[in-house]
Amino acid sequence: MGYAYKPAKVEEPKTACARVDNVNVSWKDVANVCANVRGRRADAALEFLSEAADGERPVRYFNYNKRRGHVGRLGGKKGGWPVKSARIVRDVLANAIANADSRGLGACKIVHIQANKQLVYNRMSPKGRRIRQDLETAFVEIVLREIAGREKAKATTAQTAKKADGKKEAKVEEAKKGGVAKKAEAKVADEKKDVKVDEAKKAEVKREVKAEEKVEEAKKAEAKSEEKEIDAAANEKKEEAKKVETPKIEQKV
Repeated sequence: MGYAYKPAKVEEPKTACARVDNVNVSWKDVANVCANVRGRRADAALEFLSEAADGERPVRYFNYNKRRGHVGRLGGKKGGWPVKSARIVRDVLANAIANADSRGLGACKIVHIQANKQLVYNRMSPKGRRIRQDLETAFVEIVLREIAGREKAKATTAQTAKKADGKKEAKVEEAKKGGVAKKAEAKVADEKKDVKVDEAKKAEVKREVKAEEKVEEAKKAEAKSEEKEIDAAANEKKEEAKKVETPKIEQKV
């Protein structure tokens, strides 16, 4: 099956195409995903589709949006998260970019992107009431064209600005990491100081306890010496009292 977009013979060497057929996916979801990247640069569209495929970014639904909810990140407009459809369109776009690189093309943008219903397989329930549930497949086709002139200059300036922003963000992250490391080092130093202060306090407490123990030992020694002196004085008094006592006279019978 050929492409719906037929570039002119002059532009054909500057274009690259990619297509996928008979994909088991909702053709309405794929059509809305394609509408979100139509006319964009290839690198910007690939970034958008990668974020949508990872479920990090919603996709706006321009058509087939009946009973769709409003998404705050889209400014209250109707949208959703068609992860499978975004993944398929991303793969087709990556294939088109690879074809452009193989043809030696530079920066490209999407000049044609289309998705629609392709084949319908009739399905009937095996038993009971014969209910028909058809399987509908879809196709996706993308055509890229090399950017020339002012558009190419704009794309290069946008890429350089993006790289500069990335470098700035990297520097900011490095500065944050350095600040975090410094804070961690300061915290470790404070903890070490606290440990040293605690050790000094413990040493002072031990010294005070030892001094108190020495004082108590000295008091005990003084008390013992006083007790010994008191005992010695009491013994001396007893001996003197014995000497003073008169001797007993024995009576003769």
